[in-house]
Amino acid sequence: MLSIVIAVLKGLDAVAWDALSHAYGSAEDVPGMLRRAAAADAEEAAAAVEELNGSVFHQGSVYSATVAAVPFLVRLAGEALHDRAGLLWMVGMLADDRHAYGSEFVRVRDAVSAQRAALVSLLADSDPTVREAAAYAAAKSGADADVLFPRWTAEAHPSVRASLALALGEAGLAMAEPAARGEPAVRVAAALALMRSGAESLPSIDALVTAVEVGASVHYCWAGDGDWLSEVVGALPTPAVVDVLGRLLRSDEPKARNVALWTLNERCDAQRSAPAALVPLLAPLVRDTASTTREQAVGALRRAGAAAGMFADDLAAAAAGYPDTHAASSAVLTLQRLGDPRWVAPVCAALQRDHRPRFLPRLIVRCTPEVRASVQDQLAKHPVTANGLAAAIALWSTEAEPLVPELVAALPQAGLPVADALLTLGHDEVAVAVPHWRELAAEKADLRAAIAVYRLTGDAGALHAALRARLVPGVSAARRPVPSFDGLGDALTPLLPAASVHLTGEAARTYPQRELQMLAARVVAAVSGPEDVLPTVEAVLIAGDTPAREAADLIGEWSTPDRRGRLEPLLRDRLSDRWSRLAAARALARFGVPTAELAGPLAQGVTDYAGRYALDMIVELRAVETIPALERLLRGEERVALAGDADDVVWADELFRERVQKAIDELTT
Repeated sequence: MLSIVIAVLKGLDAVAWDALSHAYGSAEDVPGMLRRAAAADAEEAAAAVEELNGSVFHQGSVYSATVAAVPFLVRLAGEALHDRAGLLWMVGMLADDRHAYGSEFVRVRDAVSAQRAALVSLLADSDPTVREAAAYAAAKSGADADVLFPRWTAEAHPSVRASLALALGEAGLAMAEPAARGEPAVRVAAALALMRSGAESLPSIDALVTAVEVGASVHYCWAGDGDWLSEVVGALPTPAVVDVLGRLLRSDEPKARNVALWTLNERCDAQRSAPAALVPLLAPLVRDTASTTREQAVGALRRAGAAAGMFADDLAAAAAGYPDTHAASSAVLTLQRLGDPRWVAPVCAALQRDHRPRFLPRLIVRCTPEVRASVQDQLAKHPVTANGLAAAIALWSTEAEPLVPELVAALPQAGLPVADALLTLGHDEVAVAVPHWRELAAEKADLRAAIAVYRLTGDAGALHAALRARLVPGVSAARRPVPSFDGLGDALTPLLPAASVHLTGEAARTYPQRELQMLAARVVAAVSGPEDVLPTVEAVLIAGDTPAREAADLIGEWSTPDRRGRLEPLLRDRLSDRWSRLAAARALARFGVPTAELAGPLAQGVTDYAGRYALDMIVELRAVETIPALERLLRGEERVALAGDADDVVWADELFRERVQKAIDELTT
């Protein structure tokens, strides 16, 4: 044991570890971790390797200490008493840009390359798990096919041959024959190597299907995200994909069907043309009498986009069980996204049993005339459901206007959710809602509610209390846009001392503090005009990121010709900041900058903030110069990544395309 430690750790103390760093600061503790990794006790060694992973390879990040640790990690992989394979997988990942990143990555990769000879020598180790990992690490060190191929011809163990097939593929020698006739593990590895090499020959469909059915897989380190089939399928033409997935979905093996369902959804998430070709394959599973199979298929439809509409009747039948089964919940969510009214009755029935569905702002609940009519009918018959439906109705903006009378009528039996929805829909004139708005203002410092109370009653108490709460650093409040303070000047005068203290002429250190500064600027400007607050607003604009968006909005509201010379350069500097470029572009337009000069940032900003703001702004500014960029977004095959929820990738992209087309139509009429 002592001789192993001496051999492995030779030169360890010659490294100036205290001058290096890792995820937690100084790397002076790395020698201790490396010594413990060579321990005879398995638990002590495993704990040390875990520490090393967490410090020199923290969640994929690499550091200066990682560079220095590589030679010792490779020696440990050759001589340690425990988990040498795990150490080799780690070394390979350090040089793999699918797993590692950071400013030190190139130096780390070079350090691994310098250990190539040692890594290649481990391909002849007596332990097959070490040989399997060594093939990966050797490939990442840059080992060429001339070195790797002799090991391929000599190797008999399937998992090692699988790793060697992938290593050879990276070295430029992807092989079609093992992809068709090798052991299942070798078959899938060789198929993946073929796909990655860009080879024209496709893997055998029969070979792929049978490999999946017997549970063949690719090691996580080689697969990147572990989903090798999605990667292979991603490179296949659509007819071949339909063949592979269709056969897997008809398989008697549950695992094969699960893999196929996941891969189908991944393909639909990636390519706009995929759902039309692949979603029909789900028909046998959606109508399967086995509840588990049906539940999985309905779950896949939840991610499938508008193509799920071909199963609307099946979804409506499944939704009847809401909220008692996962399939019913998935069916309701899918019907909501389709704009099919048959989600309304089961949700309202559940609401009457005190179930509370969550309608979050990021969710897609499509409003069609049929859905609106069904909701209106339920509100009229069962006002108690209004609280549960209010958040969904609030998502519909002007399309919800016909429902406002029912919401108002439901207020006596409902409460804060309905009152909140009325404010979101722009109805701050409803006197019967005042008690609820007072409560919102008091409990959540909701400025919309407080202003509505003041305008209806003349009582500024709720407004003063809400603003004082919001003007205290560190106090969290609902993250909603600050409403207009127009016409509130006299009512806000008592707040001047509390607001003015934040207007220092400098940007505060943190984002929340800068947002508070912009709220304070609005208060003071509403009372005495913008001149005294502009220095602080300019400082927050210059500091950039999300608070700069509010600063740019304020500057746009206060645009006058005499301020343009000073403020235009500051706004132009923000056009490259994805967090504030849209507000900066609008402010520049208000200063008179032609939209032709702003078309680039406006087009870039279309996908910022999940696509929520730019399209309306483009239409508002009549920025017709953005039309070519908008048309390119419509034509592309790749999805635009907008969804906050991984299950909504297809739905969000489809809705986005509708909104882009609507914007183009408005710009051209």
